[in-house]
Amino acid sequence: MDDSWRHLVMDDCLLREGEQELPIVVLLGPPGTGKGALASDLRDSVAVEPASPGVRVSLRDQDDEHLPVSRIVARVAHGLMRSSRVKLPRVVFTLHVLALRPGERPDHEVEAELDRLVDGTAPNPPEFLGPLRELLGLVPRVGPFLAVGVSLLGLTLGRERIAVRQLNRKGRTWLTAQLPEGNLVTLARQHQRGGADLAGAPALVLCQALLADLREEYARPGRHPRNCLLVLEGAETVGGRAFLKALRPAKGDDPLVVVATARSWVPVGGAWARPGLGTAGRPQPPTLPEAGHSGWLAHRAEGEDRWWYPVLMPPLPALESGRRYAGAIDRLTGGHRQTALELLDWAGSAPDDDAFRSILHQKEALRWPGWLHLPDRDHLSGWAAARHVEDAENALSARPNLRDRLADALWLTHDRELGTVIHPWLRRLLLHRLSQEQWDQAHELLESFCRDREAEGFYHALARVRPGDAGGHLARVTAWLDGRFDELDGRGKLPEWIAEFNLVTTAPSRLPLEQDLEDLYDSLVTGSAKGPGDWRARIRTLVVDRWFWNDPLLDPSGRRRADIAYGLMELRDRSKASKSVLKREADRYVTS
Repeated sequence: MDDSWRHLVMDDCLLREGEQELPIVVLLGPPGTGKGALASDLRDSVAVEPASPGVRVSLRDQDDEHLPVSRIVARVAHGLMRSSRVKLPRVVFTLHVLALRPGERPDHEVEAELDRLVDGTAPNPPEFLGPLRELLGLVPRVGPFLAVGVSLLGLTLGRERIAVRQLNRKGRTWLTAQLPEGNLVTLARQHQRGGADLAGAPALVLCQALLADLREEYARPGRHPRNCLLVLEGAETVGGRAFLKALRPAKGDDPLVVVATARSWVPVGGAWARPGLGTAGRPQPPTLPEAGHSGWLAHRAEGEDRWWYPVLMPPLPALESGRRYAGAIDRLTGGHRQTALELLDWAGSAPDDDAFRSILHQKEALRWPGWLHLPDRDHLSGWAAARHVEDAENALSARPNLRDRLADALWLTHDRELGTVIHPWLRRLLLHRLSQEQWDQAHELLESFCRDREAEGFYHALARVRPGDAGGHLARVTAWLDGRFDELDGRGKLPEWIAEFNLVTTAPSRLPLEQDLEDLYDSLVTGSAKGPGDWRARIRTLVVDRWFWNDPLLDPSGRRRADIAYGLMELRDRSKASKSVLKREADRYVTS
């Protein structure tokens, strides 16, 4: 895992001193983008000596997705006290109160039960309280000479007595002062009525207890080398959302840095736009390398929502592994970490282009992965045929809110030229599904929809080309570009032709992965020329060259770049007014 997180999490938050407001960072990314590895790196970063309080809590297991807030806080407290022996008596006492089941019993009976629970004499107490009481009674970390005396004191009083004293002196005193009329039983009743939904007052009080304990721990300067870190995996789960909803209003000037990971969009107030959806006046969440404490302060919302800081997981950095096909894999996957690393392991060192393609075909690299769960895949496959989401939404029938669902699943990105688009790797998977079903139908509909935008229409015509140009779509595209060349060259507008040529040749392809590349290429260009002056044949070859070059599965090593430059230089002999334009365009392929 790269260290792009260090600026925001370590430098800007964990090492920040003095009066501070620290965000609730929500790291957003679909499955496979490295959130789990990052969570591990974050936790390890505070475990190195000198260690500081830190805990990693995962809600990824199916049984934990609906975990009540009280159990989540119990895990947080256990991890923090175990990591550095911080003391959290307010949290542990509040958990004792919330463990009560008052039912219809009178208050005095419930209060007596609480006393027995706190002093350790209650029969069959909840199992999760035992480890917390044990950690609360541990000897704190002190100097080596003082430690001997404190240890002897611990042996005399016993850990249990230390824990009971902490619970009563700090926990009970604090919680009683927090509640109306100091009625602990009322809080227990409210919690019991709420069941598993702890987004209300009991959960808020529990989070307030956590932050009050941490403020006291950090009141003595220099006691801990860093601020306190909570890494929460599963912010999108029912339990994760309820916990963060309760924590948000409890936040203030405190030492807690929260980094929560989410596989789907988490509501973070009105200040931030969902990724890939342009919303006037709302900034897009930054990627992790771009994020910083000052950026959060500049764009955050007002009120309780000001604590949210949504941050996008970055694509895998360019793979400088020395393996021959690292670049092709990066283009193919759009930097999707899990997939890129898997393909690199399979085919990164393939001996040649055909071997690279053959390995991906044998491994069924484009088969829909079991970890990717998306609704309405049939409709989404058609959407992948469009250049961008606007065309997909307007040209193809779809179920309501499909765009919103893609945005919530974090599979939309923003392209500077095209606007909102589907993530490159998801689009590739969807196109593969489409090639097995309704490829021609989708591209025919889109070509018809783009009838007033000729270049975009011919983009969809080129996408329908098969080996040997069965159907004549390549011939049709070539004839149009041939005619446009003379038309625009004569008007001194050849840059417009280049733009149209470039747009058309970014079309997707369904050419078979298992077929030899040279055979595919020859089936599209060989025999089309009628003689040395056949400019249409030269344009046809140039179209195929650039179409292949744009697809990392058709030109994995990028060798068609030189052919494109050569073809553009040849066209200078045809141009009457714009030879320098073609020379400059050809140079792009030589120097880039």
